[in-house]
Amino acid sequence: MATCFVMQPFDGGQYDKRFKDVYAPAITAAGYEPYRVDQDPKVSVPIDSIETGIRNAVVCLADISEDNPNVWYELGFALATGKPVVMVCKEGRPKFPFDIQHRTIITYKTESTSDFDKLRDDIAAKITAFVEKDEMLEAMSEKDEVSPVAGLSPAELRVVAILAGSQNIDGYVAVFSAKSDAERAGVTDVGFNLGLRKLAAKKLVEYGTISDYNGNEYSGIALSEKGWQWIEDNETMFVLHRQPPRPKNGDLDDSIPF
Repeated sequence: MATCFVMQPFDGGQYDKRFKDVYAPAITAAGYEPYRVDQDPKVSVPIDSIETGIRNAVVCLADISEDNPNVWYELGFALATGKPVVMVCKEGRPKFPFDIQHRTIITYKTESTSDFDKLRDDIAAKITAFVEKDEMLEAMSEKDEVSPVAGLSPAELRVVAILAGSQNIDGYVAVFSAKSDAERAGVTDVGFNLGLRKLAAKKLVEYGTISDYNGNEYSGIALSEKGWQWIEDNETMFVLHRQPPRPKNGDLDDSIPF
């Protein structure tokens, strides 16, 4: 079974209980095997096993409630390798580090069992969404260049697909995150900037401001109503449901996966 690498303090107390009662069941519910390096009897050199475990995992889960150096190292390594990471944090942390404050972080309470039930459900849903998005980006990076459609260039089409697959129906996506997704989908910085500029000129995207957990504001982008209407009018260009496993090489159709 594909694994989800778990990054958290190993304390023999609340965090180990949280892994057993919340994190492991959530990961299993999403269809993956929870992996903690300290519970692997085959591990002899922890640092090598940590890096291998992160590389081999489909997705990672990181609890950043505490300033644990091991967790921050593992999180940094995972982000550097482009691995999707679901981050969770107990309410009460005064501030998130600058490098991650623009990313989606699930905050949770610890006041009652219902808080942990909600956290379990939120983690399972986010893991599923992150993996589907990562598969979409991988498929886009492997796809031959698509043809222009309904007045949009290939670069514009890829940006539209990324935004549609990333944003909440009524929210914005951080420009940094969208650009990172575009890179993973095989779009260069120039291609992303050019596509976004053209889409803005056609009023298919709009800019806004996003506030993070600490109240910091930064730039976001989203498809406009006109942009969503364009997708509806050209729905056949997009994959709207899960497909069987893709071939590694060869026949790929012209649909944009998301």
